[in-house]
Amino acid sequence: MLSFYLNRLSIGSSEIQTIDLTTEFKNHEKKLIVVVNQLNKVENLQLTIENLATLTKEDQHVILQFETLKGRSRRIQKLYPKTIAKSLFIIDFIFHRVFSRLFIVKNIYSYISKGKIKILSKAEALGRMVFSGYQIESVENFDGLCTVLLKKSEQKLINKKPSFGPVFKMNRIGKNGKMIGVYKIRTMHPYSEYLQDFLIKLNGYGDQGKPKNDFRVTTWGRILRKYWIDEIPQLINVMKLEMKLVGLRPVSEYYFNELDQFQKERRLEQKPGCIPPYIAFNMGSSKDQVLKAEEMYLNMKKSKPFTADTRVFFMAIKNIFFSKKRGS
Repeated sequence: MLSFYLNRLSIGSSEIQTIDLTTEFKNHEKKLIVVVNQLNKVENLQLTIENLATLTKEDQHVILQFETLKGRSRRIQKLYPKTIAKSLFIIDFIFHRVFSRLFIVKNIYSYISKGKIKILSKAEALGRMVFSGYQIESVENFDGLCTVLLKKSEQKLINKKPSFGPVFKMNRIGKNGKMIGVYKIRTMHPYSEYLQDFLIKLNGYGDQGKPKNDFRVTTWGRILRKYWIDEIPQLINVMKLEMKLVGLRPVSEYYFNELDQFQKERRLEQKPGCIPPYIAFNMGSSKDQVLKAEEMYLNMKKSKPFTADTRVFFMAIKNIFFSKKRGS
């Protein structure tokens, strides 16, 4: 594993420093800092990663390792017969994942586990690293563990408030460039909101106009998205007069910055909407198709400013209920 990173970073073995997070650690001068602890076994995980990031210098790289949810499942399957392994994994998941998140017992679980997070999804672990002030250089698998090469981030997070509840807010560009918090039902693992830029740079956009190979979305989240259930809390934004029922979909700052100047200017003139035009016009959800549908909507809005939204609303309802238009 280390030889892989030595070649990648073009450094010698003398530039490696291994550290143990269970003991007192301090500033180091080596180019590559290798943490020997598996993150699933580290107490007070988030605070520890943040402290490590504070001590990391701009010219240093850090390697962290953790066992993913899938990796834990595979390890249990290797140890026991198939039927027993499935039952054990369900019990293990409920205790270490569900109980650690339930409002009533999460404090008790945290006390018992001393702040250790036994089950970490890939998205949550990587999101915690970005949240702490790192940028992800690479993600590899060695000996059943997810191994991450990190560097101190030059970009400061606008919103350092990770969300955990079933309903959360996403920072999106509103009318006149105002940043608004758009409400949604959670369909992703915690800390996923900090990985969008990383995912787009890594994989680009898929056919659906969203980050390709998005491992942040949970299994139940895909079902909620398919039937638009996750969008329902956006009605709160409508009541707050930040959004309207029909309009251009609210986009992230990263997405907005990829648009050309003309698209940016036209978008900023409008409040974003809960029901985007591509649904009304029964078009695909790729980025090109979405932008084309938005242009059609804006042209309609310009020629028929008082009736366009009503017409687009009923076109969308027709496609959802009769043409079975589904989310992605």
